[in-house]
Amino acid sequence: MIGSNWTTGSKTSIWKAVRETRVSGSKEDIFKALDWLVSDEYLEERRWKNTIQYRRNDRGDSELGFLGIMKVFEWNQKVELDEIERLDTITETEELLDLTKDGKELLDHVQDQVDRAYMVIIRMNYQSHLKVITQRAAHERTKQLQQHIDKIMTALTSKYNKDSIKEYFQNHVKNLEFKI
Repeated sequence: MIGSNWTTGSKTSIWKAVRETRVSGSKEDIFKALDWLVSDEYLEERRWKNTIQYRRNDRGDSELGFLGIMKVFEWNQKVELDEIERLDTITETEELLDLTKDGKELLDHVQDQVDRAYMVIIRMNYQSHLKVITQRAAHERTKQLQQHIDKIMTALTSKYNKDSIKEYFQNHVKNLEFKI
């Protein structure tokens, strides 16, 4: 749907096209995702006459741009690590899925950050496929992002019940399909 050419349409027309591909999610969720993709520069947006046009951003991130991305990830990780230190438990009872409000918020935030990191990894691999960035740069950046993910997951599993963590993430994995 959205490729290297500009796609014209309202958010509603894009939502309808996404819905036809059998991707689940409410209209509001799709709109939020579209706004997020634009704000994180995965999509470019422009106004042309009375319409908004979108296209995929295939430009590679410079080293400085990637460092900026990592700075945001590290800031979010610090917030997560502080929250892990603050919370003694993330479950109300011995039941694995009975999360506290703060525990659920923490795991939701971690899940969001892991999803974002994997989106960056997928984007970098695509950019190296297009020869926009080198394979070496993509590999080094992927390694940094994987270490970032491993650090927060290690902190979670070393403090809280591993079965609770495993159960949460198994039940909240998003089905991501990418066409290259």
